[in-house]
Amino acid sequence: MKKKIVVTGGSGLIGMEVCRQLQARGYEVYLFDLGEQIERVRRYIPEGVRIIYGSILDMSSLRDTFVDCEIVIHLAALLGVHRSENQKLRCLEINIDGTKNVFECAVQRRVKKVVFASSSEIYGEPHENPITEETMPQAKSVYAITKLAGEELCKAYAQTYSIDYTILRYFNCYGPYQTAQFVIPRFMHNIINGQPPVIYGDGKQIRSYTYVSDTARATILAALSDKANSQILNVGNGEKPISLVDLCDLAIKIAGKENSVSPKLLNDFEGTDRKKEREIYERYCDAGKLKNLLDWRPEISLEEGIRKTLEKGVTFVNWMNYYDDFGH
Repeated sequence: MKKKIVVTGGSGLIGMEVCRQLQARGYEVYLFDLGEQIERVRRYIPEGVRIIYGSILDMSSLRDTFVDCEIVIHLAALLGVHRSENQKLRCLEINIDGTKNVFECAVQRRVKKVVFASSSEIYGEPHENPITEETMPQAKSVYAITKLAGEELCKAYAQTYSIDYTILRYFNCYGPYQTAQFVIPRFMHNIINGQPPVIYGDGKQIRSYTYVSDTARATILAALSDKANSQILNVGNGEKPISLVDLCDLAIKIAGKENSVSPKLLNDFEGTDRKKEREIYERYCDAGKLKNLLDWRPEISLEEGIRKTLEKGVTFVNWMNYYDDFGH
């Protein structure tokens, strides 16, 4: 009998790739998400994945979906620093109450394990890089605080009930169909359309970027391995940090637009997902714990990942109007 795995937020960037990889491994995969989210991506959902319309705020939907489920991969959340600051109560409700609902229903249905999607945002502006799991959290946003609260819910439920968990702190995942609030699709959208990609600040902000297939593979390894139980794991490719200016230049080069497009730097942060005082200037991870524990290595370089994303160019542009809590 196939093992049943439920992916909340399964129609997002990471969620769809997790579903695809699980399906390829032969698992019985249930994609759980809001109806409007699912309908926007329905034709891209892998064949054989079972689609469940529902909200993590609706416990009856969760309880029904979790029947005979062994593992829940909980990716659903309200995303984006800008959205979460403008909708604080909604962010708290979805990201904290929703996560509590997931655990409550998982316990009721005797689910063995929940994998929780946390975020590098919980680290804020770190004192040193690369960041390990021992680095002190310095959350700057409501979104980051809700992710820290979600981590504590994992620990609390595991302490009280017979349920395992793994916490994954994702760093700058990207890939085809990601929405325009994120930096790589924002750059690419402008480049594809012959417009200057906009960089907020001086462009020296440093990050590292992980292609979605690598992020999804790490998520699945953590879900399936007992070695990851009760662990907090950074998920990201921290081997080659890059500044925003260099990232933009690389995207322009790969798109073959060196002679027609150049970046535009703006000191004003209006229109970006965070205010100037909440910008993070340098943040990238040490994923050594994930590598040692689960033998995970990133397989897709930044150059190859950008190229793969650009290959989806037409569809990519068509998705730019999706509202920005899509994906993770």
